[in-house]
Amino acid sequence: MRRRLVRGLIATLLAVGVAVPASVQPAQAADVSDSVITLTFTALRISRGGLSAGEIETLVREVVGLTVQARNEVISHIDGHVAARALGEMDAFTIEFTNYEQFRHDQRWVRNLASRLISSASVDKRELDATQDDKAADAIGHALNVKYAMAEVAATDAGYTPESKSLLRQRYIQANEAILQKLEPECQVTFTDNDAYRYTRTWQCTAANGEDATATETLDKLTGQWINPPVNVEDLKLAAAVNSSWKVAKNILPTLKQP
Repeated sequence: MRRRLVRGLIATLLAVGVAVPASVQPAQAADVSDSVITLTFTALRISRGGLSAGEIETLVREVVGLTVQARNEVISHIDGHVAARALGEMDAFTIEFTNYEQFRHDQRWVRNLASRLISSASVDKRELDATQDDKAADAIGHALNVKYAMAEVAATDAGYTPESKSLLRQRYIQANEAILQKLEPECQVTFTDNDAYRYTRTWQCTAANGEDATATETLDKLTGQWINPPVNVEDLKLAAAVNSSWKVAKNILPTLKQP
């Protein structure tokens, strides 16, 4: 009964995702980057510690919820159709993954799924490297992270050797290193006030998907005290990277590199 209820919830989520146009932005929408980060950490924990039915249930919920978000948050940032294949395949894998709990003990099925996920994510990586469209590259970054997270779990159930799983992890790391380098938010600073009494500088960081964040620092020259504290530029980059795969890479790479 519980499994039927879970599958019913997943089907409802997918139906809602299909029904909501990509151009419609919900009020106070959640940051899809945070959902990808959560998914990655769940997948890594499962791949290291084995797969219980409850954890698989959680993983499937996270994958489906994330894909629904991607339709509304990530796709709206894309110019053109460069990332259409990557996101379309992510969507298709998500629908297939709703059956994971039922078929995970079928070695042929799970090996086939793992192989196709890895192949699709590898193509994503090549397209991310090749495209000059930062918004499309950013969306591709989300797609490959979702696929690699699913692949980590499927590879465990498929009985991949430690050497094969290590190679998979290396590819996962390399993809996120490419995201970190290619899609880092760009920051500019301007003096908005600089006289005998104080100076004020305003920083603005813009992420690859077009989101930005601004912060101002002000120093009282007479007292040497900060009226507005110095801007932490690295924190400002993270603030700008709402819905950006750069934020995902920044957060998950240290964990991915752990043995």
